[in-house]
Amino acid sequence: MKIFDKYFQPYAEYCLRTTLSEEELKEALAQECPATSDVLSWKVIKAAMGLSKTIVFSCDPDDPLHLHPIKTYRNTFIGDLFIRCEKAAGEETILHISIAQSGKYKWLLYAIGFFALFWGVAASVAASVVIWWGIFLSVYLSVVFIGLLFIVLECCRAMAMDEVPQIRQDFEILLRTLERKSH
Repeated sequence: MKIFDKYFQPYAEYCLRTTLSEEELKEALAQECPATSDVLSWKVIKAAMGLSKTIVFSCDPDDPLHLHPIKTYRNTFIGDLFIRCEKAAGEETILHISIAQSGKYKWLLYAIGFFALFWGVAASVAASVVIWWGIFLSVYLSVVFIGLLFIVLECCRAMAMDEVPQIRQDFEILLRTLERKSH
């Protein structure tokens, strides 16, 4: 079923050039960005409370090229940064950056959709025993529930798309800061 795939397409894809090599970038990001498991980091607390002027990026120690933006109002559909490095001519590296939803909530959406369908069928059977028009009421409620699910998905995706310019800008600021620190 590809019904939810639209909501997990990348929000933006672009390239940046940097003077850092892939190894230098990984090391710098691992040092600068708090680990995703470090929720008590002062940087993370400030960003979550809205006290940080820029977005704070956290990363997995195993994969420092996958960054998670941390903001005051956390939208579960906010785009993570996925970075792929390509060696360019000279000492430059081209960063292929994709801002996309990580996809960890995709199966939850399928579960909610199946629950709505199951509830509609079960309610139809139960209602048909009591009153014949209960079938239409329960099917109608199932359709309304699934419709509300898609409305919420559209709202979350729209909010995430609105955050993309700030994520891009704050990542570029972070990247240029890392370049200045390393050279």
